[in-house]
Amino acid sequence: MMAKIITFVLIFIALAASHLLIDEKGYVLISFNQTTIEGSIVSFTILLLLAITALVLLVKIVRWSWRHLINTKGHFSRKRKLKAQQAWDESLWLFINGEVEQAATLLAKTPQPDERQDYVRAIAAKAALKQGDIVKANTELEAISDDNQGQLATLWLEANNSEQALALLDDKMSAAKPTAAVLSGYIAACVEAQQSEQATTQIAKWHKKLNWSDAQWQTLFERMFTATPEQADTLFNMLPKAVKAHAVPALTKVKLQQGRIAEVTGDLKKLLKQGQYHQLAEYLQYNTQANAELKLALQQQLKKHPDDKELLFALACLCNAEADYELAAKIFDSLSAHPWEARWSKQAQLAYEKIHTYEKAYLIAKS
Repeated sequence: MMAKIITFVLIFIALAASHLLIDEKGYVLISFNQTTIEGSIVSFTILLLLAITALVLLVKIVRWSWRHLINTKGHFSRKRKLKAQQAWDESLWLFINGEVEQAATLLAKTPQPDERQDYVRAIAAKAALKQGDIVKANTELEAISDDNQGQLATLWLEANNSEQALALLDDKMSAAKPTAAVLSGYIAACVEAQQSEQATTQIAKWHKKLNWSDAQWQTLFERMFTATPEQADTLFNMLPKAVKAHAVPALTKVKLQQGRIAEVTGDLKKLLKQGQYHQLAEYLQYNTQANAELKLALQQQLKKHPDDKELLFALACLCNAEADYELAAKIFDSLSAHPWEARWSKQAQLAYEKIHTYEKAYLIAKS
């Protein structure tokens, strides 16, 4: 505004004083080629001032226009950032609530800043794994930057790439005190890669840092002993005393599968005596060897509890193991009075097939 007032004043002065310049003595004549410019020192001075003022005004106009343009771009930039943040927040809640595919889809539709791209790819990999698309999951994991690869051991395991998971965790395991998360991932990777001895060594060394539940321990040992049953006893003996109790169920199942029921008969009879019929039946469904002593104890207990489905199932499993399929089939006929349980099907199907009752075996297989 001030610049406009100054310009107006200068123009007014120039016009008001123009008649005084007619006979101005400071006459100046500039001639070059066919062009001639006539004037006075005063008039040229006024024109110079006007030119400077115009230039200043032009600069101000340009600067104002530029600021306006930048603000407009900033407006759209802020709008994009806000939209990206809203999508990011919503996708995190979807992920937390287990809706991984929806989270991945939302992030794919809304571009995220560069610093979030690794997280976006990790979520996309998780979604691909949930859908069973291993190829896409590996592609997404490979695209994640090297700086964050060390956080992906579990995802690499889920993508059936235990070697990559172990490679990522090796450096972290060499630290003086690896974290519980690193230890868990490394042990799981060793089991997946069937490096059971290495897994057992790490358990023996760091078991106090692994705050796992009994269910987590049992799941690990079942996977470990099932993958290498011939090493089950050796691995069990390598475990510290505090951990062995968690490994007993998995070792018992392996022994029963190997026909070594005589080694665990005492423990099984103890379960029977304590009334832990469900656990006893869970074990005996893996049994492959007859045991008259345990069968007699079961029959005596059934006299007290003739309708107990766990005792009946346990006895049927023992009958199958000693090839008494007729008795096993009769037991499963009586069990049909109870709501049928999926864990009975394998043993029932075996008994019916062996006595050539194929119709019942077919119905069980179909159910």
